[in-house]
Amino acid sequence: MESGVVDGMELLEWLQTGVGDERDMQLMALEQLCMTLLMSDNIDRCFESCPPRTFLPALGRIFIDESAPENILEVTARAITYYLDVSNECTRRITQVEGAIKAICNRLLLAKMTDRTSKDLAEQCVKLLEHICQREASAVYDAGGLQAMLHLIR
Repeated sequence: MESGVVDGMELLEWLQTGVGDERDMQLMALEQLCMTLLMSDNIDRCFESCPPRTFLPALGRIFIDESAPENILEVTARAITYYLDVSNECTRRITQVEGAIKAICNRLLLAKMTDRTSKDLAEQCVKLLEHICQREASAVYDAGGLQAMLHLIR
């Protein structure tokens, strides 16, 4: 990873860590994934090293982890959004992660708009849910997305 070349398997392994000091590794992996997705000039090559079929379930599980801190979740939401930006097919992959959409909606219910990190997370979750609604609106509705949005704007 030091050479600028992303080793997808190592990145995936780091994404799946997430306890104590390993959160720093997880955050670095998430930031690297975001950069890779954002800066890629060849999405096919990017998807070879960071395939949505394995990375999106790992990202969904981070949201399901109730102990995940908000800064980790904000970067996770950003990474998922970047996947959805480049491929509509990724929407189905994230909705198939049991509990992921519900966990994203629940984060909106917990958002404290007076706290910068919490607000950033809420804004990123709204963007993410908007993307998902373009292809799988019923998944967001069934997970309580409408109620979560209404709660957020009150």
